[in-house]
Amino acid sequence: MKESRAGVPMGGTGARQSWGQRTTIPSCWSAEFGPSTIPAVLSLAGRRFADEPWMAFKGEVQTFAHLTSNVATIAAGLEALGIAKGDRVGLFLGNTFEWLQIEYAVTALGAALVPLNTALRARELEHIVSTSEMNLLVWGGNVVGHDTLPLLQSLVPEAHDAPVGEWKSGKFPALRQVVGVGAGEWPEGVIPWAEIIASGRSAGPQNIPENNVTSDDVALIMFTSGTTGVPKGALITHGAIVDHLAHWVTHIGLGAGDRSILASPLFWTFGCTMNALVPLLAGSMIVLDDQFDPVRFLEHLVTFTCTHVQGVPTHYELALTHPNADGCDLSSVRVVQIGGSSGIDGLVQRIRERMPNADLVSSYGLTEAVIASTWTDLGDPLEDIISTVGHAAPDNDIELRDPATGHVVPTGAVGVLWVRGPNVTKGYLGNPEATKTSIIDGWLNTGDLASADARGYLSIMGRGVDAFKRGGANVYPAEIEVVLNERDDVAGAAVIGVPDPVQGEVGVAFVLRQPGTEPSEQDLLDYCRTQLASYKVPASIQFVDSLPLTPTGKIQKFVLREQWINANRQPEKTSD
Repeated sequence: MKESRAGVPMGGTGARQSWGQRTTIPSCWSAEFGPSTIPAVLSLAGRRFADEPWMAFKGEVQTFAHLTSNVATIAAGLEALGIAKGDRVGLFLGNTFEWLQIEYAVTALGAALVPLNTALRARELEHIVSTSEMNLLVWGGNVVGHDTLPLLQSLVPEAHDAPVGEWKSGKFPALRQVVGVGAGEWPEGVIPWAEIIASGRSAGPQNIPENNVTSDDVALIMFTSGTTGVPKGALITHGAIVDHLAHWVTHIGLGAGDRSILASPLFWTFGCTMNALVPLLAGSMIVLDDQFDPVRFLEHLVTFTCTHVQGVPTHYELALTHPNADGCDLSSVRVVQIGGSSGIDGLVQRIRERMPNADLVSSYGLTEAVIASTWTDLGDPLEDIISTVGHAAPDNDIELRDPATGHVVPTGAVGVLWVRGPNVTKGYLGNPEATKTSIIDGWLNTGDLASADARGYLSIMGRGVDAFKRGGANVYPAEIEVVLNERDDVAGAAVIGVPDPVQGEVGVAFVLRQPGTEPSEQDLLDYCRTQLASYKVPASIQFVDSLPLTPTGKIQKFVLREQWINANRQPEKTSD
């Protein structure tokens, strides 16, 4: 029987089959750097591209030689602090040179990096620091103009009350030290970043340690939420990142001389995997900003004649519809990655008009599989870019399974999307039950619903865990519902994602008040802002007399979605 690229049998017999044979890392890479580890790739990049620019940030440009020298110094400083293989290092820092340098240094020592979203509140951070059993916390004192020291004090008050080496955290027994990055006065229990650098330099010229890790060692612990509302730490190995992204670099044809623009946070999986490794593999340059601003985004595109654009549809929309876009020559752009939202027809047309020489690449991915498991090909027609997320990556197998029987569904039918490949997470940290239910015989259940055509090109039909994307960031309703339901004046809550012209999607919370209470919409929104990152806070609260339930007591969110659509449907225009 002929099969599609996505593993959906053309004849639809229901037998479990997968398309083709997964390939290994492209030989042009593996023959050169040997082991599939971040420090091995970094060392090779330093030798191959020493004088080429690695990153531009706030008017400064660093070469690959600067990068490798700085990483070696940081690694030596962290090693002197006692960081070793198996340790876990949290990083709370805005976009800057140091963010990726710290990632490279930590992983070169054999420790695992735990990226922290700088929009999180104390209760969200407490869960991650505790669950990860973090040994060192590297903290940025100022993130995009915001003083973060009050947040640090609420998280680790002991570091404000006693000198370095004399405090112990009551909430986090594994946490040994806090390092502060940035200028200004730090509490006496926090080690200033300058001391780490001085310690690293005192050891004399250093090389990047390459022998501490193997491809199977964990490089990143990425916390991602789901139906439980409690973030889980996905274990991402060196090999999963390096091998998979080598295929991506080959696919879009990046090389030395290319310039990639990025204004999305490096703490996103997209930032600390794809953006961390692509320059090292390709010898290309990153043009980085600390936050997205449409005017600066356009200026950087023009000033650096960027050839590769990566980000989220919301950013593209804001930049290309800005008045300044009319005077910008964007003809240097040859590849645009697009993903993270639905309903992008108009945006795709604008990209083609503003960037006439660009190929668009649509993709699908998730944290647990290093961001991209499917992608379209360069030169694919716009119809494929708009309506599909492409075919399986060369090193991945894809199956669409009937949720009831577990059998592969026929071509064109909707099924749950399962992914298998070397990029799939090893599991969830300290959560064997979640690992067991999500990963079966090497196959990852994404929870998303998709269909595939005869070529194996996938169309995402829905998100099985009710997740939605606000401005390109994943939002999981269960997290918000937990926060709302803990209030004494809330009897029940359900959150859905609804379309938004700017953000792509935003959250709407349907709330059932406790009898005898009268919380206002503002009361609940203000409470959410104290407990959740700003992008998770619902756009609105709608009070209801009841929530639609199944016979088994589960909330029927599709009913709420239909109610919202009907209530917000625009009246049809009539001709005079």
